[in-house]
Amino acid sequence: MLALVFAVLLGVVAYKTVFVPVSVGMESYPKKIFINTATPVDIKVVALNRIGFRIPFMRLHGKFIIPEGATKIQVLKTEDDEMIFRTKSTAGKLVVLYYTPIIPFPVEIVLDIETSALAYSKPSLLIPS
Repeated sequence: MLALVFAVLLGVVAYKTVFVPVSVGMESYPKKIFINTATPVDIKVVALNRIGFRIPFMRLHGKFIIPEGATKIQVLKTEDDEMIFRTKSTAGKLVVLYYTPIIPFPVEIVLDIETSALAYSKPSLLIPS
């Protein structure tokens, strides 16, 4: 009987540690964002457990809001926990907020859209002769 109670308590603690979300993390790929690139930028939102790892098989149901820099990007796709966009021809700061019912305050990610060093190089230096 004592072993059964211990096993149940251990199972409850393991469940609370691994499968209960305590925070939300945002990550973007690629890390450096340049203007006018053909490569789309992918922002993913993941639920994190008490250990700090991604919770397996959990999808968040929230929404993205862009309070600053919305004119600098073109949104290609928006889902509950993922946003894909391309940059336009303007450099600057992009602020993305994510609201989810799991936590009472929004998660923020700030991205810098930079100009490429190659964009301002002389074309004669890029073309081999």
